[in-house]
This record gives sequence, structure tokens and C-alpha cells, in this order.
Amino acid sequence: MRAILVILLLIIMLPASAVAQVNNKFYPFNHLIPNDLRSAPRIYGSQYDCRIRVKEDGPENVYQAFVTGYFSDPGRNISSVACFQTMQKCKAYLNFMRGYLELTRSASCQHGYYKGLFSWF
Repeated sequence: MRAILVILLLIIMLPASAVAQVNNKFYPFNHLIPNDLRSAPRIYGSQYDCRIRVKEDGPENVYQAFVTGYFSDPGRNISSVACFQTMQKCKAYLNFMRGYLELTRSASCQHGYYKGLFSWF
């Protein structure tokens, strides 16, 4: 119990920028969650936007994540495509989405960029 209090005091005393860095390290995708908590993550314009990632790293140097799933209240299907510099980050995004969605229908990472079914550009 005492250790928890010490940790809480340290967090309270940390500057906001340090707390943000800790949150970004352990929860790097939380800033993508929309306010309604039931919509697709906001990938467009982020560092995970495939247009940006492919332009910066090249189509053969990215790892592309495809995720589809469902929320039941209100009922809606969600699909997300994002691109990453490493397979580790791609898999971390899949795990994040599995926790975010109520039901995950499919989740996969592939090496290289594929402009396919979910592409809008």
C-alpha cells in the first residue's frame, strides 16, 4: 500500500511532459482513440497514416496492419489500416485494437505496402 502511495505522489509531482512521455511509451496509440470510444482510430494524418509512412520509408520498408471488428452499442463495424516502421510496432497496434474493439474479426500485419481493399488513396 505504501509503495502505491509513493508511486502516485511521484506521478503527481512529475511535470505534464514527463507523464505524457510515460503514457506514450506504454500506451502509444491512445491518442488515436476518438472521443466517442466507439469509432475507428484516427489514423489519417498521424505518423501511422500509410500515405505518410510509404512516402517517408518506401512501400517495401513498411509493415501494414489490417484490423476489422465490431462494437455492439451502438452496433457498428470498424476497419482500420495503418503502417509502421517495424513489425513490433505493427503487432503492438494489433494488440491495442484487440483490446479496443468489442469483437475483433481479423487482425494481421504484412511486410510491405499493399494498396488494396481498405485503401482510399
